[in-house]
Amino acid sequence: HLDREGMGVRIFVTQPGTKNAETCLAYCPPNEVVPTDEQVDLDKFILYLDHNSVPFLEEAYVDYSKDQMGGQLTIKAPNAKVPKIDDDAPLPDRVNYILASEINPNLAAHGGEVSLVEIVDESV
Repeated sequence: HLDREGMGVRIFVTQPGTKNAETCLAYCPPNEVVPTDEQVDLDKFILYLDHNSVPFLEEAYVDYSKDQMGGQLTIKAPNAKVPKIDDDAPLPDRVNYILASEINPNLAAHGGEVSLVEIVDESV
C-alpha cells in the first residue's frame, strides 16, 4: 500500500486517557489527511500523528520484527491511557498516573482495578 502515490501512515489513540485507550496504526491516503495532524517526513513515507493523540503518544514506538510467519508489528504507547505528567503535577494527578500506567495493567490480568477516591491533607 505504501507504494501508492502519496500514501502515508497515521497513528492515533482511540478513547485516549481512559482505561479503554487503544493505539491504532492505519494507512492514510492523501484524501484522508486531517489538516491538524502533525506530519513527520520519513524516508519512505509520511507519518501523520493525530493532533489530539500527540500527548498520549509521548514515548510511543512502533517496531517490526521478521519471524517464521512473516513478521510481527508491535506498537507500544505507555502513555495512551494517561498522558505523561511532570514531577511538579498535583499529587492526585501523579497518583492517578501511577495507578493507570503501572498498577491497573497488572491488576487487569486478574480482573481487578483500583482508582483514587481522595487524598487527605496531601499525604499518603
